Amino acid sequence: MKARPSKHRGVLAGLFQAAGYPFRLAGCDGQSRKACHPRNARRNLRCPVCPPVCSMSLRPYEPIESLDDPRVATYRNLPERTLRGEAIFIAEGWFVTERLLQSEYSCESVLVADDHFAEFAERIPRSVPLYVGDRRLLHEIVGYNFHQGILAVGRRKPFRRAEELFAPPWREAPIWLVCPEVTKPENLGLVFRSAAAFGVCGVLLGERCCDPFTRRALRVSMGAVTAVPIAKTTDLHADLQAAKQRYGLHLVATVLSDSAISLPDFLCPFPCALMLGHETEGLDAWLNLCDHRVTIPMAPAVDSLNLGVAAGVFLYELRRSGLSRKKPSGQEF
Repeated sequence: MKARPSKHRGVLAGLFQAAGYPFRLAGCDGQSRKACHPRNARRNLRCPVCPPVCSMSLRPYEPIESLDDPRVATYRNLPERTLRGEAIFIAEGWFVTERLLQSEYSCESVLVADDHFAEFAERIPRSVPLYVGDRRLLHEIVGYNFHQGILAVGRRKPFRRAEELFAPPWREAPIWLVCPEVTKPENLGLVFRSAAAFGVCGVLLGERCCDPFTRRALRVSMGAVTAVPIAKTTDLHADLQAAKQRYGLHLVATVLSDSAISLPDFLCPFPCALMLGHETEGLDAWLNLCDHRVTIPMAPAVDSLNLGVAAGVFLYELRRSGLSRKKPSGQEF
């Protein structure tokens, strides 16, 4: 039984037909404009393997037809590479790719499976190289099945210094996040997603934190890693002490303790840096440096929350209470 064209292929053919533009079919040699006209689209339409015939067509792209094509070397065998130490990172899926394109980071190229070309083509700036190939071939190049049909390569930038991250000007009721040692990429991704959602001024990472630009951290953050200012330090204690003295920064430790201040009762002083502990060891090594210890009240049957979830709860309440002192209710963070 002959397969029916996909929804996107049918829509694409209809658009070309309405405009009277020719469209190349699978197996077309490009010589016969009549054979390529959309009225033949119901017969084995394929979008796109070879370039469209007419000049008034979809966004230009570069076809990928070989496993060894050097243009896609950066996408090759991704599961076997951590990308740690490399100058690039990989954005997976449209949401992360879109945030990369909107960010301060450079997008070096985009790789799209041919069955997703019509969906994404016009969303990619023409200044960014767009590579398109058969889905099965791209899976062999990448090393796994990327279901959303799109990947992008971003260029890393040097991390900011802690002094740059804390320096004014500040937004109203400024809050930073400090992560001395978050080791799981999915947790760090959730932390960045919450940081973006609640208007955090930036995230300071300790030397032993995991890489926020891993594919997993980027995916879980929904691309927020590219939207939130990041600094990394090799001497977290000295940098925090300097920020306290220079800017009057208040350090707030997030803890599990009955003696700590309950979050709803905490009147947050600003500027404030919220410290998030290691997934299992907490903040024991940093408590003496902190000015306040705050905890989330929970039902007796539960003793803790996931680090990323806890970060969202703390940030929501601190931002809400801080802004409610100065703004009417209902305003955005």
